[in-house]
Amino acid sequence: MKFLCFTIFLFCVQVALAQNQQTNNISGVVIDTEDSSPVQFAYLYLKNYPDFSALADEQGEFKFFFPSQFWDEIVVISSIGYQKLELPVSSLSKTGNIIRLQRQLLSLNEVTVMPEDHSMEEMISNAIDNIPKNYPDKRHQLRGFYRKISTNYEEFTKLVEAAVVVEDVSYLKDGSALRVKLESLRQSDELGEVDSTMTILKQRIREQIKASGSTIGPLNEIIETYHHNNGFRGNAYHSKSWFGKDGDRFMGIPELPTYRRFMGEEIVGNDTIYQIAFSTKDPPNGSSYLKINARNHAIVEYQITFQTGEYQTFAKFREVDGFYYPEMIRNRELRLINRDVGIHQMDISTFWFDMPATEDLKKIRAKDALDRDEEVENNEYELDSSFWKTYDIIKKHPLDSAIIRSLEKNKSLEQQFKSNAKD
Repeated sequence: MKFLCFTIFLFCVQVALAQNQQTNNISGVVIDTEDSSPVQFAYLYLKNYPDFSALADEQGEFKFFFPSQFWDEIVVISSIGYQKLELPVSSLSKTGNIIRLQRQLLSLNEVTVMPEDHSMEEMISNAIDNIPKNYPDKRHQLRGFYRKISTNYEEFTKLVEAAVVVEDVSYLKDGSALRVKLESLRQSDELGEVDSTMTILKQRIREQIKASGSTIGPLNEIIETYHHNNGFRGNAYHSKSWFGKDGDRFMGIPELPTYRRFMGEEIVGNDTIYQIAFSTKDPPNGSSYLKINARNHAIVEYQITFQTGEYQTFAKFREVDGFYYPEMIRNRELRLINRDVGIHQMDISTFWFDMPATEDLKKIRAKDALDRDEEVENNEYELDSSFWKTYDIIKKHPLDSAIIRSLEKNKSLEQQFKSNAKD
């Protein structure tokens, strides 16, 4: 049954690639300012949306694809041994750009030594081996802000926001015992075209998988986003997972090799953080990577991208009292609401978390927790406008003006929040 679900997913991907190619792009070459030689494998990414990235080739040539609503963003160009350069995307032409990078003068104590491939492999292996030491081993709670944004071509079609408390247990366990309490929820109108046939199809696939005895993930999108993106959980150590002990997803196997590329390092406090890109294609373009702390081999950030971006998972962690807790989690995936499937139609779900609480916890009661198979996008929740006016986490993550303009074509978001709440 899992194979059936996966086959349907791949079919949707193939339809997406055949019908919906991104057309918004810039291309050009990155060269050395001093001698005009090509800067090989320079890395380009949007400053505020780093999941949109590109890697120049051996001749310094690049093609950078991104949604058109980001023409007002900043693109960052970086390469080891060169100073980072930031340019407004709007200042660049569609083609023929020549971007010049200035060499970076390094003192002896600033010299960057690029790890060899076997060293990167050892670094990743050590990081996987140290997962049980670096992540929480006891019950803890996190106050979080959840936001899901849905897209359709150049438009945004749905917004869901929720304030939650997550009560998690040891990362040595599979996470089935975690509980999520919903403090408040609000959502916009649905501007996308929903085909009930797709809803029925997805439900039947879930029922068939469940009937076969196979493990099935939670239907609740809030729980699923948190659970799935914490890739270090207890049952994640087997060979079928990304962070399995045998490391075949990162290390590769003879039949399907994995290529690695050192993307650079950064100093955070007294720690050195190495960034390693990986891919089944050579060279990796940086869309999938690990950031590893050299001090304790902790994975402090990771991003895994499938195909051409139709699925992507991202997680960033912060260290508190020797353990790493999620600070930000993001999940991007195809939005399967109708038969017009493609990367133009995505769900982008994001969590931001406050500092964890580990002592004197008031446990979340089962009756107050979200059901794992509960659809949260319904009208069973009341709107507490006063709560959202004083909710501190959302103030740190305001909604982009482009998203607001797109969603408010017919009526204000506040009116939509009220109309979509419980009567």
